[in-house]
Amino acid sequence: MDAAEPEILAPAGGRAAFEAALTAGADAVYLGLGELDARRGAEGFPVAELPELVARAHEAGARVHLTLNIVLATRELGRAARTLAWAESSGVDAVLVCDPALLALRSAYPRLSFHWSTQAGVSSSAGVRAARALGVQRVVLARELSLAEIAACTGLGVETEVFVQGALCFAVSGRCSMTSWVGGRSGNRGTCTSICRVGWSCNGGALARPLDMKDLSAVRVATQLRALGVSSWKIEGRLKTAPWVQEAVRLWRRARAGEADPAQLWQEAQRLGAYAGREMTDAYLTGARVGLVHPDDGRAPGLGAAVGDQDPPRVLDLRCRPEDRGLRWLAQCAGQELSFVTQRPQAHPGRALDWAALCARLRAALPEGAVLGACLDETGGLRLPRRTVNEVVARLAAWLRPRADGIDRLQVVIPEAARRILAPPAPHPDNRLDLRCSPTRLRCDLAALPALAPATGDLPIAVEVRERAAVLRAHQLLGARLIAALPPVLYEHELPDAAAVCAYCAQHGIALEANGWDGWMLAQDAGCRELHGGPGLAVLNPLAAQALAAQGCRSVHALPEADDRQLADLCAACAVPLIITVFGRPPLMYTRAWSQAPPWTMRDARGSIEIAPRQEGAVIALRPCQPYDWRGLAYPGIRAAALEMDLCASPDPLREWRQPRRPDAARFNLGRTLV
Repeated sequence: MDAAEPEILAPAGGRAAFEAALTAGADAVYLGLGELDARRGAEGFPVAELPELVARAHEAGARVHLTLNIVLATRELGRAARTLAWAESSGVDAVLVCDPALLALRSAYPRLSFHWSTQAGVSSSAGVRAARALGVQRVVLARELSLAEIAACTGLGVETEVFVQGALCFAVSGRCSMTSWVGGRSGNRGTCTSICRVGWSCNGGALARPLDMKDLSAVRVATQLRALGVSSWKIEGRLKTAPWVQEAVRLWRRARAGEADPAQLWQEAQRLGAYAGREMTDAYLTGARVGLVHPDDGRAPGLGAAVGDQDPPRVLDLRCRPEDRGLRWLAQCAGQELSFVTQRPQAHPGRALDWAALCARLRAALPEGAVLGACLDETGGLRLPRRTVNEVVARLAAWLRPRADGIDRLQVVIPEAARRILAPPAPHPDNRLDLRCSPTRLRCDLAALPALAPATGDLPIAVEVRERAAVLRAHQLLGARLIAALPPVLYEHELPDAAAVCAYCAQHGIALEANGWDGWMLAQDAGCRELHGGPGLAVLNPLAAQALAAQGCRSVHALPEADDRQLADLCAACAVPLIITVFGRPPLMYTRAWSQAPPWTMRDARGSIEIAPRQEGAVIALRPCQPYDWRGLAYPGIRAAALEMDLCASPDPLREWRQPRRPDAARFNLGRTLV
């Protein structure tokens, strides 16, 4: 490959796809090890095979990028450090990361190149400059950028990587917790269940698919894309088949060569879209904000139903039926199947267990991240001997247990430099408020300030501001109580206004909250001394909190989708003042796929969630209609320096501020496991 040519980066979800990518001539492949990456439903690779995979790729003239691109829980930090050590010793060329904790560990692995995953949410040149300042060698840009916006991100001393083929998310890159709200399965942790692909009822109407994105193909603009100087062209698809990967690589090699007619390449790209039953689009790249989503009648005829692009849920479905003299057990989970037979001896009347008891024991024995779904007893209510129940439960639990060839089983030695960084610190003395304490700060929309400001005493209030006039108005109403919150998503055209906000805050000593790396960089440019990490930079582990503190953040927010155990682990070792949002309608998704927010209230086909789109600057936020509320709950291990009540999108902020918690209020992921 010529030095000026963009790299063709191919997905390798498993061994067959890995070989297909190399055979087709990919310049690099990206893969995961089934742990700590954003496609945990992909086949993955045994950890012990990584050195052989790297050697095989290097022999073929290709590089290997390892994905470690999820938000990490505290108990996963050691595994992440071992994985980095194994990647470095195996000769991996780069690791894709998004959690700030891995930036803190970067210096302990000098032979590894660190790339920011699209999950880091970089959407402007300011975010690319942030990567350069933090020692990140490459940035995978947000998928929703136009060619002009991509152009602004190149030539800044950091390599850029752009998706050119494959599935698109309805959400802005790295900004979705919809499936986490519905069922504790987080796209930020690699377990998205593609709820956007299902039917939704809008304002009570018939089911449609208003969030169902078309697939991306950039072949018609490949010439323009190449001229921008992008370092890598990335093909999405670690859940796709080997033949699909091979065809995609060959298509993009032809596109790079510039010898094929773009119209012909576009026709060939349609075949790749047929795999998922979806049409193709390049609307984001051309700057269009229409034609990105297709309803059911917009699908290509004869292609059948759409297939999921994300990880299948870790839900165990079980059935049992008589077979000869035994019982046939059929289990399905995450696309895998298990079938086995047990004997059917006579059960002792006093010691036999019924089907409900079996299910209860199975629920208790399932490993973390697996839940029991459908359980069908086709035996006619047969009672089971205890030894049979024990055998079935043990067999299923072992089947669902994390793979035995994981990084922890290899006993990889963590470098001493990394051990020092990982050493748990004492929690910050200010982190002493538990959930039973009253909220100590607020967050609201600018329009709610005239009513809330005089009614809330001297409580600090965070207000999202996008231009100088907004921060000036908020400052007039709140004075020193103001925390000026930058938007979590910033595009190139918004940078001048956001920079003016930062300059005003720096000049007047106003607390400024960064909610993304783009905003953090603008705050650094302005010399803001009173800088804080907001919900858009929320953390799930104490090392991430320390990493943000090292970059000037005086406080950090806890990730609101965390479960109670993860929150307690974070609180136990958070050496930075921690803010926990105890009430709110969090933005479950930001999107750029619509040009303006539709006047809808939306409910999914199962009736599990009701959301309302709302215009918030350059993006549309999809927020739940009902808030979660943790006020007054008894979780002694969860402690923070401040408890925040988020009244953004509230129909009546003042009333909600004054009302106590309802007993039936949602708890988000408290009381269940976040996967």
